[in-house]
Amino acid sequence: MTTQVWADGIFTGAIYALVALSLAIVFQPTGVMNFAQGEALVLGAVVGYQVVTLTGWGWPAAVLIAVPAAVLMGIATERMIMLPVRRSGSRHAWIVATLAAALIFQALFTLRYYDVDALRPEPIIGGGFDLFGDPVSWQQVLTVAVAVAVMAGYDAFLRRTAYGRAIRAASHDSDAAVLMGVPVQRIVVLSFVIATLICAVAGLLAAPALFIGPAAGLIFTIKGFTAAVIGGVGSPRGALAGGMIVGLLDAVVRNLVNATAGNLVAFALLGLILVVFPSGLFGKRTEAH
Repeated sequence: MTTQVWADGIFTGAIYALVALSLAIVFQPTGVMNFAQGEALVLGAVVGYQVVTLTGWGWPAAVLIAVPAAVLMGIATERMIMLPVRRSGSRHAWIVATLAAALIFQALFTLRYYDVDALRPEPIIGGGFDLFGDPVSWQQVLTVAVAVAVMAGYDAFLRRTAYGRAIRAASHDSDAAVLMGVPVQRIVVLSFVIATLICAVAGLLAAPALFIGPAAGLIFTIKGFTAAVIGGVGSPRGALAGGMIVGLLDAVVRNLVNATAGNLVAFALLGLILVVFPSGLFGKRTEAH
């Protein structure tokens, strides 16, 4: 097994961890698992490809454009999902609403880039170095560093800020939070925006190295969901651990067998974790009464 396989696994694991964290951020105050979350990653890739490759404005401009684009997408996604969920009265409405939002964004991206196989701009940081005789790119190192920083930053945000405490209160009991004066609706919108920003950043980082097509959002959502469940939904540490497990396992099995086997083993591990650790590796256990 070469060092490059492990480096690739850690890199893709960092991307899956960011998607897993984004899913958890939305799930905490809403109870909704947003299956349109991967489209925000594609948005980051789209902005990077359009601004860096097609327009030639460079990465600083791409970041400046990606931030407001992600904010607008987060607000739009919240409206597209939460309005139908609230008005339907069905506890399963979120499944249809999130998948519908995913298909809408996917259609928009495909319509604009229907002839593009991969939204691949040049790396943010070019070049790399040799590790035990195998090449490792600086883009991979940057991605892992950003993922760890985002996890630590969001964990600190939850614990040390008023909005973080409000998110935890809304997650625990939204009705009680309203009675205590917590602006739950504002918290929900903020959660969608933060989650979309994180996924868009993941897309900017992943696009130069991974195959991200205009319709690739759902597969990243599924891998991120797998990572979130393995690590424990709601835990930044769990998102990071789950992402690394899925990324490394996928890379190793792909190298030894093939891509299909990598997906199969990752999903089999998901089933095993749910049987042995129903709350995930770092999730909070609930006791039966």
